[in-house]
Amino acid sequence: MSARSPLTRRRRGAPELALAKHTVGNVLVVCPETKMTPEAQELAMSVAADAEHEMVVVDLPADVPIAAWDSVAELLPRRRRGVRLILGGRSREATALTGQWLSERIGRTVVAPDGAIFRGAGGTLFVHSGKSSGWVRFRPGRAPEWEAKRFPRPSWDSGVTEPVPTSSVGMADPIPGGVWIHAAARDAETGEHWSRLVRGMPCQPEVLTVVLGCPGTPPLSLDDVSRFWRQLDDQVRAKVRFVQYGPVRLPQGEALGQALADLLDERVICYTGMPVGSTTAPDVYTVCADGGLGWQSFAREVGYLPRTDPAFQEIPALLTHRIPVSGVEQVAPAVYWYTPDAVLEVVQSGLWVRPPEDAQNAAAVRAEPWSAEVSILAFDATDEKSAERMRLLALDVLARLDPATRVRVRLVPASDVGREAVRVAGPARGELVAEKPAPSADGSSVTDTVQLPAVSEEIRTGKPAPAVENPPDVGSPVEASLDTEAPVSAAGAGPAPAPPETGPASAMAIRLESSPVTTVDQPPAPRPADTAPAARSVPEPAPGPKPEPETAEVAEEPEKPAEARLQPVPEPAASALVADHGITEERAWLRRTLSRDFDTLSHSISRILSEHPGFQGTDGRSSADVLTDTVAVRLHLSERGEAIDQALRTGRNGPHVPFARCVVSGLTRLPSHRGATVFAASPTPQQWELYQGRRLVTDWSFIHALTEPSPDQRGEVDVLVWSMTARRTKLLEPGGADEVENRVVFVPGTSFKILDVAEPRSDGTRGRVLLRELAESEVDESGRVDARASLDELAITSLQRCVERWAAAQPRGAVGESAARRFGSLPGLVQRG
Repeated sequence: MSARSPLTRRRRGAPELALAKHTVGNVLVVCPETKMTPEAQELAMSVAADAEHEMVVVDLPADVPIAAWDSVAELLPRRRRGVRLILGGRSREATALTGQWLSERIGRTVVAPDGAIFRGAGGTLFVHSGKSSGWVRFRPGRAPEWEAKRFPRPSWDSGVTEPVPTSSVGMADPIPGGVWIHAAARDAETGEHWSRLVRGMPCQPEVLTVVLGCPGTPPLSLDDVSRFWRQLDDQVRAKVRFVQYGPVRLPQGEALGQALADLLDERVICYTGMPVGSTTAPDVYTVCADGGLGWQSFAREVGYLPRTDPAFQEIPALLTHRIPVSGVEQVAPAVYWYTPDAVLEVVQSGLWVRPPEDAQNAAAVRAEPWSAEVSILAFDATDEKSAERMRLLALDVLARLDPATRVRVRLVPASDVGREAVRVAGPARGELVAEKPAPSADGSSVTDTVQLPAVSEEIRTGKPAPAVENPPDVGSPVEASLDTEAPVSAAGAGPAPAPPETGPASAMAIRLESSPVTTVDQPPAPRPADTAPAARSVPEPAPGPKPEPETAEVAEEPEKPAEARLQPVPEPAASALVADHGITEERAWLRRTLSRDFDTLSHSISRILSEHPGFQGTDGRSSADVLTDTVAVRLHLSERGEAIDQALRTGRNGPHVPFARCVVSGLTRLPSHRGATVFAASPTPQQWELYQGRRLVTDWSFIHALTEPSPDQRGEVDVLVWSMTARRTKLLEPGGADEVENRVVFVPGTSFKILDVAEPRSDGTRGRVLLRELAESEVDESGRVDARASLDELAITSLQRCVERWAAAQPRGAVGESAARRFGSLPGLVQRG
């Protein structure tokens, strides 16, 4: 409804101007009598109501002199309330002058914008033109006062007002709904994303939304988030909700919320996507890689506690959610009755159809993180009969979802949920400083500083590493034979030329033959983090007959005692870590070189894959790639895989590298194990000396351990490791003498903190080594390890409780005689003859 009241002013020295006022929605619009611009009308129709002020939109040409404002003043209602003035097309100086003049003229408070006005979602008006811009309060006879950045003003507004740099490459920019922390570079694309956030994300009165990252820019460092967080007071921090909008540099396999909680050492809450719509109860849509919206998430907010908190649990708390389908009754938090024998539960990743009790794989289903691209609809599959019933109910739920959500839903058995990507705890560079001072020779207290080896930035951050030098599938062939008697060497910098293959080779024993190279005794010297390691060139072979390949034996000469040392850090080309660019060449080499055994195993492996659809995953790997990786894991778990482990510990390049990369990729399909692991060992005096003088080790090979002790293991020392990412291998165990009932495998590149070392005593007391797997969040950008005593204490306590529980139970779990050799190597060490 619009009310019109004209007024014509004719004063000496003033222009002739006929003005009119119109009530549009909650706003009084003052404009020329002949015309109201569409922009003013649209603004008046959309802006939120102001309970404290008369909202006035002045729609006048920009060249109207200040004297014409007498007409505006006489058109304003005669009330005691102040005036919120919205002006367009004027400079900040002119707006300030107008606000002060009008306040004196009408004798009332006037709130006017000092800067450009941006319309946000839900009727928000956001004033932003750099430093000190915002809504300014003018009162008669008083100096102007800054009031707010946003209208309506949220409770947290005063804490987020100015653009502030968070680092040399990071910036925190205010937006209507909160703040956007992103790369500091300015370009047209960044401006488009800023406009999208201004228009689409609502300003919630009690929620400060912190948007992280920008699509198409380098990953945002968590340090930028930490610096912004420290500027907020405790009351504002409690209102923060994080949203990942672009790439953020996270520990591999770690959820954003958990990484933030551990870094900030406080409880944090994350939206599962971007809030849109209402300012009081917005919908939440997942965010795609380009910044666009995906599907409307069922889970809205997820809470994370730092691992140092006594109340910490592995499964984050689901705080708010939306009703999954209409007509269902809630029977428990996030749980809805669906049929007499089934309930429908909202989880982070989507929905879960299950029996009211005794649900299958509950922890993994509830812990599975949300995805921007796909929503999971899991169904319980405890047995064949119930699986079919739950699957039919899940299909019924699927049919009731809206089309936009339905096309993104993936139906999976609950047993297959939880096979997330391998999260490799990266090696540390720099120093690890123990919290307790160690006494020096003269009795004074000194800080125990342990120097760590330098590691290439590509390996530490997961960036693409150079391909294998002279990869076997594009260079000279590498022999793989059935000769089980020949021990496996530490491979050289690249495979040497070999005679042409006479037929398909067998992988049931792998003899790696390559040119010998000089052993590297010490890790490479530290280098700047932003530089790549120098590439090692392989000289072209001289013309003439090709020499026969030499096989470097790892068997120790009887007259030479073994000498223990730390594993050297491999160059990127010699590392088993899977680079971002993929392992297409490595898979092709494995299929061609080990064709006979590959074909033999493919049949049984294919059956396993068909029985467990979760192996396929959602990362775009083809069925052939998944099959190749899985075959590699099965081969590695057999007796002959020991050769791969030994070769990786040397840090040298060779044909074991592409094989190991396929194994690492295959392990990503297996479920992870968080908790205690154990194996028996018999360390040498040199190994004890190395462990007693260090606080951290990184192992560049595969570490095999058990989830509980086995009576088949031999050794006078128990090595207990608190695992975060070790993979359970039960589904792919080879059987026979190679089978291990409860094996887990740590992937190369995993770092461990040495918590306690106790040698066996003469009275028969067993020795003990306590280790804790380190997460990448415990290593900062400079490579310095965060010595978290609270996490160490939790790990030690948990390991000790496991030891007590195991001591009271009968050891079980068979370890075949040939498989027993895979256990017993202390992480991070290698022995040489």
